[in-house]
Amino acid sequence: MKKKKQQKSHWDDFLAQLRRQRHPSDKAPLDELLANSQVENKGNELIVFVSPEVIGEVEEKRGKIQKRLFKVIPLWRSKRLIFRVQSPSTNVVSSSHSSRQNNMSTSPLQALNQTIFGEYPQPALKAAVAAEKNCQFIYQKLKNRVEAIATSHLTIQFTWRVRVGGTRGFQDILLPVFHPVYGVPYVPASSLKGVVRAWALNRQPKSEVTRLLGSLDEGIGKVQFLDAFPTKPCLVVDMVNPLWSWSGEIVNYQAVPHAFLSMEKPELCIGLASTSKGNSADVETVKGWLEKALASGIGSRVSAGYGRSCLSSNLPYSSSHEFELWTAGMYGAFPPNRDEEAIAEFRPTAVRGMLRYWWRSLALGIYPPSQCRELEASMFGAIEPTTTEGSLRISVDWEEQKGSRSKPYYYWGNILLEAKQESQLILLEKVLKLAAHLGGIGRGSRRPLHWNNPYPGMRGCHWELVDEYLPGNSETWQQFLQEIREAFLAVRSPNGTPANNHPGKPNSRRQDVLNNQSRIYLLPQTDLIHPNDVRNWETEGTKTSVRGEALDLLYEDDFKGNANVGGSLETPSYVIIKSNFPIKKLAYQTVTIFGANHPDRAQFVRELSNIGAQQCFP
Repeated sequence: MKKKKQQKSHWDDFLAQLRRQRHPSDKAPLDELLANSQVENKGNELIVFVSPEVIGEVEEKRGKIQKRLFKVIPLWRSKRLIFRVQSPSTNVVSSSHSSRQNNMSTSPLQALNQTIFGEYPQPALKAAVAAEKNCQFIYQKLKNRVEAIATSHLTIQFTWRVRVGGTRGFQDILLPVFHPVYGVPYVPASSLKGVVRAWALNRQPKSEVTRLLGSLDEGIGKVQFLDAFPTKPCLVVDMVNPLWSWSGEIVNYQAVPHAFLSMEKPELCIGLASTSKGNSADVETVKGWLEKALASGIGSRVSAGYGRSCLSSNLPYSSSHEFELWTAGMYGAFPPNRDEEAIAEFRPTAVRGMLRYWWRSLALGIYPPSQCRELEASMFGAIEPTTTEGSLRISVDWEEQKGSRSKPYYYWGNILLEAKQESQLILLEKVLKLAAHLGGIGRGSRRPLHWNNPYPGMRGCHWELVDEYLPGNSETWQQFLQEIREAFLAVRSPNGTPANNHPGKPNSRRQDVLNNQSRIYLLPQTDLIHPNDVRNWETEGTKTSVRGEALDLLYEDDFKGNANVGGSLETPSYVIIKSNFPIKKLAYQTVTIFGANHPDRAQFVRELSNIGAQQCFP
């Protein structure tokens, strides 16, 4: 203990010397860069812990710092100077009932950084979530600390999930960044500063951004950021499950679920402080920038709805679309299975996935595969073959009414589409409208909402865009499909001919493509009942008036259980059926058949025509 006090005293003497010898013309005084630093003397190493936002500048000035330090404290000349962005191992927080050491070696959350995950990491992640429930006293201490030392602070509530950081490659997606001392999830000051700088550089003069936030050339700015912590436990097990992926010039189907941790609707306490150059007015200016920047998003997967504090447009072109959804259930990390209870939740990522699927179904019928892949990456983003930021953002604001096995879950709200180019927004709007008339969202998206027998329970889903309805006549549909094609061409002209794509075989499915091998039929039905008007799903849900004539046909003995038509457990159906209810017009079902030239599916097409369906594509 005496030795630690001595080294702290030596370091304090050094910082005091720096303050006394500061030159007025110095744009980045060393004493300010090292103001919140701590030192740890380990053998032949002298480790200096600094905040993330200054590590770059400190490393640049390593030689200058070392020269000044060894002059003031000669006994450290034999030491190797090391700078790190983490604090030394020390007891930092204690509760009223016990003293707890929260460092890399003892925190149950930090221990995950050394955990070797197997193929099924959910148990370890669930244990981490349970451990974090006991961290309320830490969050309260940290909130009090931020409020005490910040010039100004604000509390931001996020609308859904937030994912910041991670340290383990693609499996990196498993964990958020944990604070190296407190062992809880947080948003580093450097991340906050980065998102504010990026936002401000697009909206403010560069000179003003540099004046307030600083730069490598100009030194420290007038405002510094503090690490931001949740105000209460918020960790949850999350899931990403890509279904369709490019392999060369082919898009294959394979569910690849990856569980990870994210913060669910976190409330973050964020502190800002003025440097010796700044004042409270400077802090308030940056505080305003921060609020607006967080509305545009922070962390990973922002384009899919993560990391946003509110639903507001931040790209040049945008539009909002009101929707309603009735579904048997939408799930993330805990879908229905025999081992554990299912947890239903609305997922904005499902809306993005649905739009990307239909966009690709259309694009592969217009462009060569290589051009389609490049255009898709430029609009939606990609991580392979190279990381590409997309030009689109898709966000959802919603409310919900819980369902059960015998009652559908009901969600309603708004879908916000954003784009950097007007032509891309127009295209995305048309794809959204088409998707609302051809299929559903998430689980059960290829079937209308109905009651299933002989395995009782809700199946399928129904959704619609409010006041964006297409009537069920072939002429209107053909005109709309032509408009979609023209919208694609307005974004990019083809540089070749599309490939002869086919949807693959059972257990080896490929991307569905709307080409000359596919068919879209319209089947009018006067007695079709809207899901909102069904009073008892167990008694009404198997009737033709709820399922629709197209689903009745698919469930007939000739087709039920045929994986080449209706798919199977690991094979998406080749037939998608959607019920549509245009206001004050005849209800109808759309029936989309991919690879309609297959003998079994060709038979289904013939039977569909026999019950009055009208072909509108191609």
